[in-house]
Amino acid sequence: MGESSSRRAVAVLAFVGAFALAPFPSMAADAAGARAFLARLYAHYSAPPGGEGFAPTGPAAPRVFDPGMVALLREDERLAGGEVGAIDADPLCDCQDDSGLRVSIEEVRLTGPSSAKATVALRFAASTPPAFERLRIGLARVAGRWRIHDIGSKSTPSLRAYLTEQNRANANPRR
Repeated sequence: MGESSSRRAVAVLAFVGAFALAPFPSMAADAAGARAFLARLYAHYSAPPGGEGFAPTGPAAPRVFDPGMVALLREDERLAGGEVGAIDADPLCDCQDDSGLRVSIEEVRLTGPSSAKATVALRFAASTPPAFERLRIGLARVAGRWRIHDIGSKSTPSLRAYLTEQNRANANPRR
């Protein structure tokens, strides 16, 4: 093989290698879409005091969670019979009081064609001293839109597993 053939082969390999390592445009757009979804959700927390509240597990739940998680939330609500159920806090901040909440979406990465994982850092500036929490959020694309499939925190590694367990226990109480 001549010198020019070697250079051409190296150039082709470099091009193919760069192409293989670069994310496809649709994948980059999907990750950006997942990040934008999370940014819209967490933008509710910077609403001015006295503004309309955001209840992610209420009527807005289908715009926040995937259908399986919505079903778990609705079952928890039904089993509670008007009382506080297994979900007694806002799962998007793992808190009951979001005063002074500052959110940073640290990472969003695709894990499949219709799934992604994100890490969201929460800082509660109103706490003394300020409290910090980091959530791991599993996302799923439902009908072309990103929705939360699961949320994990230090206290609850999987909200989905917790709700499943609590709904089962509350549906079949021991006597």
